[in-house]
Amino acid sequence: MKELNDLKDEVNNLDKNRVLNKENLLKYIVIFAVVTLSTFLIPTCGVLKSQAITVGLVAATTFATIDMVYPHKIYVNGFHS
Repeated sequence: MKELNDLKDEVNNLDKNRVLNKENLLKYIVIFAVVTLSTFLIPTCGVLKSQAITVGLVAATTFATIDMVYPHKIYVNGFHS
């Protein structure tokens, strides 16, 4: 139970004003570019640029949301490095 209290203290001490992880911003830009270009280039019928950009923005936003919400670390029986 002590480990859970330590984890709770660590979570409370995190910077809560940080909404977007700037270290991962490159990932979001790359996924936006890849999805936008593939949406524009792959279909044989014509796709408007605005529609391709919209699909890219939806994909990048979804990826960023999942990346921020999904836990990156799982602590079992204490802290691991």
